[in-house]
Amino acid sequence: MKGKVKNILCMAAVLALLGWTVHTIFQEQTPGQLAAALLGADWRVLLLGVPLMVLFICCEAGATHAVLRALGCPQPFRRCAYYSSVGFFFSTITPSATGGQPAQVLAMSKDGTPAASGALDMLLVTIGYNTAAMIWGVFALFTAGGLTERLGGQIGLLLGLGLAVFGLLDVAMFLFLFLPGPARKLLYGCIALGAKVYPPLDRAGLEAKADEHLREYRRGADLIRRAPALLVQVVGLSTLQLACSYAMPYVVYRAFGLSGFGLGQIMALQALCSIAVGYLPLPGSAGAAENVFLRGFLLIYGEALVAPAMILSRTLSCYLVLIVTGAVLAVGRVVRRPTVAQAQAKHEPESKTGPSSLERAS
Repeated sequence: MKGKVKNILCMAAVLALLGWTVHTIFQEQTPGQLAAALLGADWRVLLLGVPLMVLFICCEAGATHAVLRALGCPQPFRRCAYYSSVGFFFSTITPSATGGQPAQVLAMSKDGTPAASGALDMLLVTIGYNTAAMIWGVFALFTAGGLTERLGGQIGLLLGLGLAVFGLLDVAMFLFLFLPGPARKLLYGCIALGAKVYPPLDRAGLEAKADEHLREYRRGADLIRRAPALLVQVVGLSTLQLACSYAMPYVVYRAFGLSGFGLGQIMALQALCSIAVGYLPLPGSAGAAENVFLRGFLLIYGEALVAPAMILSRTLSCYLVLIVTGAVLAVGRVVRRPTVAQAQAKHEPESKTGPSSLERAS
């Protein structure tokens, strides 16, 4: 029941934000003017966005390919690309991208990858992604220059909260990864404080879940000690992955024949806008991302082109990719049918040490 209420509230918020976006767009220009601007873009330049988004998916696939190989349960790169497509699709349609990683772990398990290994892969990929986002955020603050002042107070507040959330998550993940003792004390302290504030809280259950998550982080730390270059590789691929996404507004900028702002400036501004809405519990940041784009890129495109630019940028970087990955998911479910024998053979190496908590739960 709570899940249904949450989904209803989430969809209501998305629809309200999208409605406000449409209202804002048509306050400034008529549908005819908007259509004329869209048709005026150079579609040959816009096509450059297609390989960028393919590379976006392949970067995560490369990270998963490297992690699974280091874990001793390698998968072909094409299957890793399928897992990335699954993750992108479900992350986009679920609040706070919560559906992407479980769907990826499930897809891996169907190919014989133990659930514990799939979960560890997702953990390291998440650490790489958050670290890359913080790297881009710091870079953007020093590169965007006076453009950050144009974001306005409301977006500035969202940006500050976004940087704080990403920063705290990154610090927490590295703390859990390399300092499990202090991390356990911190978690137990937070749970104890929560139990005092809200006595009905299931303290024992939360402590058990904390220990389970810490065991996964401990496995991640052991893997990094065995392959120290792995984390650097994952962070590097995540940085390149975000670069592909942040470059999309520049592709649209050049498609309109505009000049004056450089690639670095526009990528920095997009990085800040993405961080400002990345933590919001909305599917694909829908509604919020569009509104932030309209405000943040007004100086770049001008009043006449900022709305068409937003439509083209979001279409290339989100909605078109959502359609393509959805098609990949649909086709993949039909053509990818690993045999039971293959799955059992891949499970055998890890079954000798006993199933993990995640495997038992699955």
